Amino acid sequence: MDATSTTSELKDVMRDLLLRGRFFDMKILCQGITFKVHQAIVCTQSSYFYSAMCDGFKKAVNIEDDTPETMERVLSFLYLREYSEDGHIIQYQQPISALPICDHESGSSLSENKPEISEPANQAAFNNIEVFIAADKYAILPLKSLATLKFSRWANTNCSSPMFHEVVQKVMMSVPPHESTLREVIADVISRHVFDLIKDPEIVHNLDSFGCLESLVIARLISNEMVKRPNEYDVLRALVQKINASRRCRHCAKDFNVRLISGEYLDENFRCASCNTRN
Repeated sequence: MDATSTTSELKDVMRDLLLRGRFFDMKILCQGITFKVHQAIVCTQSSYFYSAMCDGFKKAVNIEDDTPETMERVLSFLYLREYSEDGHIIQYQQPISALPICDHESGSSLSENKPEISEPANQAAFNNIEVFIAADKYAILPLKSLATLKFSRWANTNCSSPMFHEVVQKVMMSVPPHESTLREVIADVISRHVFDLIKDPEIVHNLDSFGCLESLVIARLISNEMVKRPNEYDVLRALVQKINASRRCRHCAKDFNVRLISGEYLDENFRCASCNTRN
């Protein structure tokens, strides 16, 4: 038996455990939905859930801040090392918000064959953002990395979408201030497509509203060498040529006694020392 088939069989076992909840020893309650899971899988990968269950007597964790959709993606990663950004690896017989998941006592069940209800085009980005926030909260670093990768792919592919500004706003308003990874992804995308995106008034509004994003974009423009410091040698050479071509001040007509003001010479400007007129 080769390694590929062994890995596939193991993934099938893990998928079955997630799907059916057999041998569960832990429940995650999320907005009326019950996930029946396994401490050996969940608590060994998340210090949050480990701390919640560490007293040895608690058998359930109540989660109110995240949606069942997000929790399913978190659990999919913990069991299968992957999640679906635009659907669910484990498909549901009904919309997830209407079905108690894995609650076998109530007779409900999961299905792997039922098609997902279609979602808005930018929903995949929102899903990745929510997974990233959850992974940060539950201290699942590999999941944060995967969510960042998926979000980056989406942003680079869909930055021309008319709804891209909504994704930018979601990142800026929802991601905790201590975590800059997704903001840096947004800044990188905007900087590399700045000539197109700057035409979008909604993107301009985002930059005006979130000064830290504007600063990140400027930093990216400089690091990507789209904005460069002027070559002072070239500037001074052009300035000398301009001075040599002018004998008198355009305002007072006196012979030039040139005066240079800090910063102005970079724009090839100089002043008459007599009347202070810029020439």
